[in-house]
Amino acid sequence: MSKLKRYAVVIDTYVYAENDYMARKKAHNIKREIVGNHSRVIEIAECPFASLNTRKLENINEPPSPTNCEEDVHLLPEYWE
Repeated sequence: MSKLKRYAVVIDTYVYAENDYMARKKAHNIKREIVGNHSRVIEIAECPFASLNTRKLENINEPPSPTNCEEDVHLLPEYWE
């Protein structure tokens, strides 16, 4: 039986989101869909269509899941304005 080799694969994709919070949430949801626990989000950048200007997000950590607690309602994007 042959021994399996390990490969590093870099995947680049676009997500469309209303704000930074939702972009981080979608990125980490995609990461979670990958089988195994060896994947990570390396970079998230806002890059408007047909623009050369990009903005890297300083915080790319997975956002906390909002609870039904009144204290955490500010974490929901619809409350930001």
